[in-house]
Amino acid sequence: MTSSATGYLRPALLVTGALGVLGAIVGLVVHGAPGLLGFLAGTALVILSYLISTGVVAWVDKVKRSMLLVAALGTYAIKFTLLFAFVGWVASRDWSGTLWLAAGVLVAVLAWTGTQIWWTSRAKFTLEV
Repeated sequence: MTSSATGYLRPALLVTGALGVLGAIVGLVVHGAPGLLGFLAGTALVILSYLISTGVVAWVDKVKRSMLLVAALGTYAIKFTLLFAFVGWVASRDWSGTLWLAAGVLVAVLAWTGTQIWWTSRAKFTLEV
């Protein structure tokens, strides 16, 4: 992975992880163990899926750059299909932490994406074609 293409990972992990821990504490206080576990699971799902897709895109960029768009869109489609399937499966169970899982996913997606946008807006890139 090139540092310029993945430089946002550290701040994204820090912000998303911190908000995940904070949300899990709120979940614990408000709803007990299901709130804690749900929020942590939602946050972990997002972090894991974003790390995997970043790794795939960075690898394809090094190996066969002409396939980058296909790899990025394919990874995106697969990860969100699996994420929605998993959340749907959890929702079909009668687990009281489902709402907290969804909240964790939402907060983590917003935190990660917001941090990546912030980092990208301040990064200095050179165009390599």
